[in-house]
This record gives sequence, C-alpha cells and structure tokens, in this order.
Amino acid sequence: MDYRTEAHTVNANASYFILPNWSITTDLAFTVGRGNITDLSFNSMYPTGDAKLDLDVSAVNPNMPHLYDVAYLNGMDKYSTLEYKSVDFNFGTTYSMSNGVGISLNYTLYYFKDNDPYVYGDQGSTTQLLMGYLSYRF
Repeated sequence: MDYRTEAHTVNANASYFILPNWSITTDLAFTVGRGNITDLSFNSMYPTGDAKLDLDVSAVNPNMPHLYDVAYLNGMDKYSTLEYKSVDFNFGTTYSMSNGVGISLNYTLYYFKDNDPYVYGDQGSTTQLLMGYLSYRF
C-alpha cells in the first residue's frame, strides 16, 4: 500500500499606516492539499474468496464467530482521494483615539472547497465575519 499526502500553503500580509494613529492590515493564506491510497491489496482469508459480511465462521474461529473478509477492503483506494483548496483572507483597520483607547474593525473570509467529496459528503463552505473591537490598554 502506498499512501501519499501533500499540502502547499502560500501566505502574504501587509500593514500600512494611513496616519500615525490609523492603520490598515491585510493577510491572505491559500492552501492546496491532496492525498490518496494506491496499491491496496489484501488476500482473501477464505479459500473460496466468497465470504460475506457477518458470515458465521465459528467453526474456523470460535473466539470471533462473525467475521468479514478483508479482501472487501481492496476497493477502498477508489474512495481515498482527498483534494481541497482553502482561502483565509483578513482585512482590518485600527484607529487609536489616545494612548490607551482604540477601535478596530475586521473582516474575515474563510473559504473551503472539497474537490472530491466522499466519506462525509461535501464539506465545502464559505464563512464571512465582520467584527468590531473597542480596546483599552493599560
């Protein structure tokens, strides 16, 4: 069996002071990931190779009377593909009204695209947040 995963992320950020007490910031992260199983092969535990789920095999193994044939796992590699993209984007501004008091406003976008959904269904989503803060430093 060969299992391979990889993920690549690119990050960028920037900050700029519009005025000595007013700044803007932004950052972006982009990720691409993938993984899959190949060459997965199990031999049948039974001579005929035709065991069914919940087959009564108490004559062969009295400790585990109901087994399934591991050879049924051989098709799993067809469903193992993982491929996704994600974007995290933030933009914010902060204004300092005095040495200890400031206000901030931030926008955040989370985007996730599941390119090959299978096990849990489509996990793709988009979330947007708008947050305001009042800060006091002492």
